[in-house]
Amino acid sequence: MRPQRRRTIVALSALGLALAGCAEGTDSPGANASGSPTGSAAATGGPVASCVVGDWRSTALVADAASKRNNVSANLTGGSGIKVKVGPNGATTIDFTGMDPVNFSAKVANADVRGKFTYAGTASGTVSTGSAPANATASPKPTGSWQPVGDLNWSATTLTVDLTEPIQARPFDNTPIGKYVGTQTGNAVDIDPIFDRGTYTCNGDTLIITPDRDADIPWTLRRA
Repeated sequence: MRPQRRRTIVALSALGLALAGCAEGTDSPGANASGSPTGSAAATGGPVASCVVGDWRSTALVADAASKRNNVSANLTGGSGIKVKVGPNGATTIDFTGMDPVNFSAKVANADVRGKFTYAGTASGTVSTGSAPANATASPKPTGSWQPVGDLNWSATTLTVDLTEPIQARPFDNTPIGKYVGTQTGNAVDIDPIFDRGTYTCNGDTLIITPDRDADIPWTLRRA
């Protein structure tokens, strides 16, 4: 690591913004990654609800995210253009090619931190929506759990982060997402986008994935 980049990361740590990660990004699909239908999930025609199956593209974020931990709050916009394909058996691929940057502004320990980040490459894995909701056929907005199944493959996913405040720097430049490790603060960077554990909601040609952790980003997808 070059001395200048080391000083940049140390400065960010002093502000409490070591933009977030964990080692699980390097996982590769295991033997059970394709998933298998359970008795309750079979009502949906597979491990995912039928309204989830298909080709999708992310819309721009308009999200306010806040965390009481570490006195941090953040605002995120952008991020459109991520391509997601969900198969009837839950096999899911994500293609970040051509995505718009996610712009973020955060308040960390009363200091303003601003910048943007982009993912690149692809990711793959399997998701399950669990049991079909009782009103899945009657309701115009079926909803249920959104769960990764088995291992996720992030080996071909990279991350670039550009800061504009309080300093101008690029602490991560096309870095493999599995090497992006730090203290998750500011709700700025989601290290497992789309595959976050949470809930889904179908609304016509719109699919909303809502993580169950404040630090992760909710994604809205439209049929491609």
